[in-house]
Formats: sequence, C-alpha cells, structure tokens
Amino acid sequence: MGYKVQILPTAWEDLKHIEDWYYMNFNADTAAKVSSHILDCIERLERFPDSGSLTPDPWLNDMGYRMVIAGRHIAIYKAIRESVYIYHIADTRSQYTKLFY
Repeated sequence: MGYKVQILPTAWEDLKHIEDWYYMNFNADTAAKVSSHILDCIERLERFPDSGSLTPDPWLNDMGYRMVIAGRHIAIYKAIRESVYIYHIADTRSQYTKLFY
C-alpha cells in the first residue's frame, strides 16, 4: 500500500507561478513539460516517501521536512502517517527555505 500524496494549496499556487513563468518566457509546451516533470517526481513519493533529501536548512530538517528535486525545482514535503504533504514547490536557485519563516 502506498502513501497518499496531498499537494497543499500553497504548493499548487507555486506550481501555477512556475507554469506561468515558463509559458510567458518560452511556450505552452515547455510549461506543460516542466509541470509534468515536477508532478512525476512528486508522484514517486507515493511509493518512496523517504526518497527525498534533507533540506539545506537545519530547522526544516528538525521539523521533519524533506525535499525532492525535479530538475531546477524542488518540492518541500513532510510524511505524516500514510500521507505525504507537499508544502511548497520552488526554483532551486531561490531562497525557498525562507518560505517557512
């Protein structure tokens, strides 16, 4: 039995901003490919919730957050019981750890 992945509203908003950026700067196909790649990486957490890495932030790690890398993007998540909650999706070059402060 796998974990249930739940993408929280803040993470959906993050993904929408990423899609919009790729749409405006490239095209609809690129935006769709980037979004699909991120969602595919997140989907793997259903089977392997511990496969993500520790974050570069000690506080986030102490709180049980992990991250999964999807190309230039990361998804910050926490596994609780049989669920994986996706809190944020961000560009790896941003200061994404500050999203929690």
